[in-house]
Amino acid sequence: MSQGIQIPAGLLRRLEPNRYQLDLRGYTCPYPQLYTARALKEIEKDAILEILIDNPPSRETVPRTIRNNKQEYLGTETQGPGTWKILARKITD
Repeated sequence: MSQGIQIPAGLLRRLEPNRYQLDLRGYTCPYPQLYTARALKEIEKDAILEILIDNPPSRETVPRTIRNNKQEYLGTETQGPGTWKILARKITD
């Protein structure tokens, strides 16, 4: 699914060792799913990925993408009105 997809510069950043943030606020489907799948390929095993979204359908499609890529969906947190943080852990390469 993410073959050939490049994440635009600045969207994926390292917060600390083994923790990354993918800021997808302002993006609509299919980009949150595509960029999430790509980010999960780029980060190291056992790392946590925080995905920031503001597109309501992505609350369902991004967790599905995480699971479909055989990674661990850790949950979704409300960050404010219309903004969510989805957490994932890379468990397989």
